[in-house]
Amino acid sequence: MSDVIPTRSSAHSAQPSIVWLWVLAALLAVMAAGATIWLGLSWSQLLPAVRVLGVGLVAIGAMLIAALFIVMRLGGGNDRRSERRDGLYSQAFFETTRPQLITKGGKPALANRAYLAMAKQLDVDVLGDLPPAVDRLFSTLDKDGSAAIFRLYHLEADTMRAEEELDVLLPNGSRGRYRLCVARLGEAAATADDALLWQVDAVTTRPDRTASLAQAPIGLFSVTRDGRVLSINKTMERWLGGPEALTPAHMSEFIDDPDVLLGADAANGKTVRADTRLITRKGVVTPTVMIARWSATDAGELVATVALHGHTSRPKVDDRGHASATAQTAAQTASQGSTAFELVPFGVLNIDGATIETAIVSYANSAFQTLSGRTDPVGRPFADLFEGQSLSAKLSGRSHADMAGLGAIDITLSGPRAVPVALYVVPDPVVPERLWAYLIDISARKSLEDQIRQSQKMQAVGQLTAGVAHDFNNLLTAIRLNTDELLQRHPVGDPSYPELQNINATGARAAALVKKLLAFSRQQTRRAERIDVSEALSDMYLTLKQTLGGQAQLELTHARDLPPVMVDRSQFDNVVMNLCVNARDAMEAQGGGTITIASERIDRRSVTDRGLQSALLEFPSDDIVLIRVSDTGTGMSDAVKAKIFEPFFTTKDQGKGTGLGLATVYGVIQQSGGHLAVDSELGRGTTFQIYLPAASQTADTDQAPAQAAAPPERKPADLAGQGNILFVEDESAVRVIAAKSLRKRGYHVIEAEDGEEALEILEDATEAFDLLLSDVVMPGLDGPGLLKQGRALLGDARIVFISGYAAEKFSDLLAEEPDVTFLPKPFTLAELAEKVKSEIGDAQ
Repeated sequence: MSDVIPTRSSAHSAQPSIVWLWVLAALLAVMAAGATIWLGLSWSQLLPAVRVLGVGLVAIGAMLIAALFIVMRLGGGNDRRSERRDGLYSQAFFETTRPQLITKGGKPALANRAYLAMAKQLDVDVLGDLPPAVDRLFSTLDKDGSAAIFRLYHLEADTMRAEEELDVLLPNGSRGRYRLCVARLGEAAATADDALLWQVDAVTTRPDRTASLAQAPIGLFSVTRDGRVLSINKTMERWLGGPEALTPAHMSEFIDDPDVLLGADAANGKTVRADTRLITRKGVVTPTVMIARWSATDAGELVATVALHGHTSRPKVDDRGHASATAQTAAQTASQGSTAFELVPFGVLNIDGATIETAIVSYANSAFQTLSGRTDPVGRPFADLFEGQSLSAKLSGRSHADMAGLGAIDITLSGPRAVPVALYVVPDPVVPERLWAYLIDISARKSLEDQIRQSQKMQAVGQLTAGVAHDFNNLLTAIRLNTDELLQRHPVGDPSYPELQNINATGARAAALVKKLLAFSRQQTRRAERIDVSEALSDMYLTLKQTLGGQAQLELTHARDLPPVMVDRSQFDNVVMNLCVNARDAMEAQGGGTITIASERIDRRSVTDRGLQSALLEFPSDDIVLIRVSDTGTGMSDAVKAKIFEPFFTTKDQGKGTGLGLATVYGVIQQSGGHLAVDSELGRGTTFQIYLPAASQTADTDQAPAQAAAPPERKPADLAGQGNILFVEDESAVRVIAAKSLRKRGYHVIEAEDGEEALEILEDATEAFDLLLSDVVMPGLDGPGLLKQGRALLGDARIVFISGYAAEKFSDLLAEEPDVTFLPKPFTLAELAEKVKSEIGDAQ
């Protein structure tokens, strides 16, 4: 132990001895003289005695002088050396930079300049000439710190030296750590009045990982099994209402549905992921992703460490008072040090290096190792943990101080698991050359984004396909109408009849192809009805076996008590047929296999897959019918699986498929309000999963009036008739031939090439029209717009709309007009005549 001041020993104890020697010599001389006189000796007699006495006195004096010289020599030298030595120690005590204090009987007696300077830094006033005691210097200690100082004040009798370390709350709000060393002064037996030397050292601590965790750009909090909040980090405090806001007492105060965590089964090490909503003190509600991990404390209590990410709002600070008692619990949790990172459910890395390209990983928590699949990330270059040069491209040239403002960086881990992560890089709060990296698994989010992107692409393709199908239907209508007209001139037996019939048949095939395009784009006309899936599949069984042939074995299994669904029966049959035919073709190369059709009833709440949960979110109820069509074929790669629902994509040989089969299936299921998923792997077959919502109880009542009101289809034998018809069609090739055919059958037809011209005709008409036959989609004023503006002028005229789009596309527009009927394109001359005849007959 250095700088200890020794006790001083006096050098003046020899001086009284010299005085007493002189006194003794004088007494001897006086006694000798008195004895001579008493005996009455003459001077002559005294002379020998005096001589003897003189010689004795001289000898004694010489001895005394020699003794005095020796004593003074020795005593004076020791005194000077002691004074010089004490001066040096006193100067060292006052000038040393190490804060030191001497106490006597437990009270401060003397302090050096460094101790007084430290008292000033800690905002401790010096009262009078006495320095402040140690317990006044560290007045912000907790119970453990106060107990440590008490132990130093009351050392055991045989203890000469002791030390303690204290955690102190500094005036600036941060925390500091100090070491106190106490030693006894002197070697005497310990007493209550002993002098003690106190020495104070500031301890340089290693970077506190928990402090870094508190500043992580992710909302973090910990809760007990019953939802009691133990601690929250700074980011969470800011989201909730600022650093001065009260720590919430219960999770329900800021989480919309705490049961997603508290209501689930909890076990040590179990991770829970869920979508939830964060509610701030200002009432701002923000969707967020919750990742929680349960862990057991030493006492056996389960505590969940929860991370929230995805929060985007920035609420203002909400002053709600002082910190509550739970903040002490938070401080205790924070004091656990680096073990806190082992409890968080996201990856944490500590990296060292002057640049991000050369930084080396110095620490990785267990969650990162689980996330990445790496068992030895420590010591590896940080940039090597990610695919390609993506990290350098995004962070190159940035200083450590700039990292905190970057926010999340979407990047993909390399190595055993190519996992997409959101990367946050922030500087260390203690060591500027060090960085902390937080990595959150966003594979679920990426999967959802891919699904949304695929859905948007399919929607765009569907819109394009619907537009192409509409225009194509106009062309097919003109072809079929003209072919029908020519067939009337060239009947059976005419040399031109076979070619014309071939054109007609080809047009019919083209119309069926367009119908598939419309089905894919969800523009196909559908007639939904309430069907029992088990009965529908049973009815199809024989037809499917005949279609599949002998190479594919068909197995059909049903669950009991399946709820009915609302679908178009013919479309449903086409969906199942398409899937089975594709399954048969997939097994053809291996000589056949087994196709299994299975149905079951599921509850949407039991679905755990996050992507499927999102897809089923729009279903009207939790009751769902699942139909699986599985095969034992060769399966599909991920690249093929991503394109199978696109129109005209096929893996079959040229001429063996149009590429519209699965596109049609996709469109029909979407139009029916369902969801279609596929699970396939090379060498392990394929399973298509059809999810259909159960029909509501009101479906029958909603459907019954429409079915009762629908007029029966009539196909009159005589297609001739009379009546005034206003025919509105922007495609002249269709309008001319159709109007010509109707005139031949006795009708009076007035043509208009758009809605504006038709409205002018209605305004100038002298006779009432019996029928308005109009295209729906036209430039300018379309069919529904013409109907709304000219309804008063039409009177009791019947309305027939024709279009290449499906009737459902205009269901909202036509709902207000119950008398309006629809004729889809392409149609034949016979179908047009039948429609007109059924609507007005002989109007005259």
